[in-house]
Amino acid sequence: MNVAFLGMGRMGREMARHISNGGHRLTVWNRTPGRAGELVAAGAREAASVRDAVADADAVVLMLFDDDSARQVLDEVVAGAPAHTIVINATSIAPATGRELGQVAARAGLRYVEAPVVGTIGPARAGTLRVLVGANEQDAAAAEGLLSLFGTTRHVGGIGAATSLKTVVNLGLALTTTALGEALRLGSDLGVDRDLLRRELSGGALGFILDYKQAMLADNDFQPAAFTLDGLIKDLRIATGSARRPLPMATITLALAAEASDAGHGEDDFSSLAAYYTAT
Repeated sequence: MNVAFLGMGRMGREMARHISNGGHRLTVWNRTPGRAGELVAAGAREAASVRDAVADADAVVLMLFDDDSARQVLDEVVAGAPAHTIVINATSIAPATGRELGQVAARAGLRYVEAPVVGTIGPARAGTLRVLVGANEQDAAAAEGLLSLFGTTRHVGGIGAATSLKTVVNLGLALTTTALGEALRLGSDLGVDRDLLRRELSGGALGFILDYKQAMLADNDFQPAAFTLDGLIKDLRIATGSARRPLPMATITLALAAEASDAGHGEDDFSSLAAYYTAT
């Protein structure tokens, strides 16, 4: 299968490698050229433009940053891809945008599958991401062979269902990270031994995020980022913008995360939010 992979960010490079290793012919593209050196060295072709990348594609994968980039790139895909090409959008975007892009693809005769992933760089490298699939049954089945290269797939409904679920999942991640920061701040204010506090919190509701980011929090070093704070901010904005009712905890968390980003932590790992909250 000829597969065009559009977006060579941290996640995109790792995911694209599985396509190449899976025996498919891989073409890659990124707005800033030169980020796919290892993939090219392994046999992938780097295209000069989106239209060049998708011209003879059987499937196209988008792994971009946000709604605007997904819209812009899909416009180019629509202009250049053959009819009936499977378009897999793994970008984390707003549910309304997902439905909009599905309609754009359908009008162009393309088969659209939304497939946001749950997990960061480690699972992407290992091929153990959780892939949330939103599409009709036929298109989901057609995309399964590629999506399974990234990890475990779950077909959760039609277009809009997967982006909705991913929005909720990342909201939970953001709120838990902030809750951890507040717990660590209170422990510091009360003079609780930090190691004792971490051990106790590890066995409770905050245990997952604390254990997951223990080394970064202990060293106060949030590089390399598995998932950036700015990426989490983008997802928080999607959550607050998509809700029909107010999300007061999300709104407070978004304001705090934006403050941390303005203080220079935007490209740090998202767990820097907990440390920033504790320090301020």
